[in-house]
Amino acid sequence: MPRMTARGELPLAGKLTVRAGSRKLVLAKRAWESERHVLLKALVFGLYVGRYPDLAVERRIGHRYTPDLIALGPDDGPVFWGECGETGREKLAHLVRAFPATHLVLAKQVASLVPYEAMVRASLVRARRRAPVELLNLPANATRFIGDDGEITIGVGDVALVRF
Repeated sequence: MPRMTARGELPLAGKLTVRAGSRKLVLAKRAWESERHVLLKALVFGLYVGRYPDLAVERRIGHRYTPDLIALGPDDGPVFWGECGETGREKLAHLVRAFPATHLVLAKQVASLVPYEAMVRASLVRARRRAPVELLNLPANATRFIGDDGEITIGVGDVALVRF
């Protein structure tokens, strides 16, 4: 199982290879990207790939923002959009309104979701949504959900989840 460093980061040798069901995913860590961000992307992938089999990471869709995770529908519009780590108020408000039929997921690894819940609620004022917005908090020891072989074993019951 991958181990976190003293700072709570996942030590990566440039990439992390994981498996969820029949899907394999190789995540390259970019110079500006934290190990925690890579871990969150891997675990959100593991949580949602069963529901969205074509889930992709950091795929550009010709939009102002690039999602951390994305699944497209038959019309090539996003049906799932995942953001891992920091997401600003302006970006969240834009996504909530621009993609009302898209399942939005915001994944965090923080002590408390309370300030983020308030931010999501504020972004939903006067928004006409047809799909959920979910706020996830992954536990501090979330690396335990990735086996030595890279298999992801996380489930919804392993995270704190607030659905709006």
